[in-house]
Amino acid sequence: MMTTHENILIGSDTSVSLASILKSLQTMNQYSFITATRVSDIVQLSKSIQPAFIILSFRDNQNVINSLLSYNRDFSIPMLCLQTKSQYRELQIRENLVVFTQSFEYGMQSNNLVTNMLGILKLIKKTETVSSSKIMVPKGKYPEDQSKDLTRYTLELDQKKAVLDKIKERIKQLYTDVDAATKTQLMSIVNTIKMARNDRKHWDDFKHYFENINPNFLKQLSATFPCLTAKDLKYCCYLKMNMSNEDIRLILGINQESVRTHKYRLKKKMVLEKHQDLHNYLQTFAS
Repeated sequence: MMTTHENILIGSDTSVSLASILKSLQTMNQYSFITATRVSDIVQLSKSIQPAFIILSFRDNQNVINSLLSYNRDFSIPMLCLQTKSQYRELQIRENLVVFTQSFEYGMQSNNLVTNMLGILKLIKKTETVSSSKIMVPKGKYPEDQSKDLTRYTLELDQKKAVLDKIKERIKQLYTDVDAATKTQLMSIVNTIKMARNDRKHWDDFKHYFENINPNFLKQLSATFPCLTAKDLKYCCYLKMNMSNEDIRLILGINQESVRTHKYRLKKKMVLEKHQDLHNYLQTFAS
C-alpha cells in the first residue's frame, strides 16, 4: 500500500539557495518537495497542489507574500521565510496569516532547518483548525441533535486549547537550553499560541451556535441581570446546556472549587435563596 506524502512548496530566486535548502531537508523523506524559482509559479502551485507548507527564500519575501494575498484574499497556507543577514527585512504580515521567519545562514547550519521545520509542522497539525473550527447545523435538525453538535463543538475547543497549553509549556522548558536565534523563534510560536488560545472569536462562534438553539436566552438573562459579566454569561450558557461541574472545569481549564465558587457568586448576583438550584433556575429563561 503506497503512502501519500504531503507536499511542501519551496521557492527561491537563486539556484544556490534552492539547492542548499533541498540538501538541508533531504532527511525529511515523509514529505514531497516541489520547487519554484518565480513568484508567478509560487502563486500557481499554491493553488494547484495545495501544499501543507511553503518555504520562501527570495530576495524579497514580502513581495511573494503580497502576490499570494492579492491572488487569493483568503490565503491561509502557513509559511517559513528564510532571510539572509544582508537582505533582512521586517515582514508586514496580515493578522490571521501564519508566517515564521528564520535566518538563512542559521538554517543551513547542522540540522537547524530540519529541526525547526519538524517543530513547526507538528505545531500546525495540532492547531490548524483552532481558529477556524465551526460546526454547521443543517436545517431541519432536531433541537436535541443541535444541542449535541454544540456540546461537541465546546468539547473539541477545550481539547484544542489543552493541546496549545501543553505545547506552550514544552516550549518554555526548551527555551533556556537554546541559542538566541532559536529563542526568538520559540517566542514567536508562544505568541502565536497565546493569540489562538485567547481568541475572542471562539466565544463569538460559540454564542452564535448557542443562540440558534436557545434564542433570546442571553438577551433575557442580561436584561434581567445587567450586572452579569461575559464570564458569568458563559457559565450560564454551560449550565443551560446541562453541563456538569467537571465539564465546565475541563472547558475553562480550572479546578472544581473555582467552578463551585463562581456558581455561588452567580446565585448571589441573581439573589437566589440557598435552597434554589441555579441550574433549574436558568432553565426557565427562554424555554
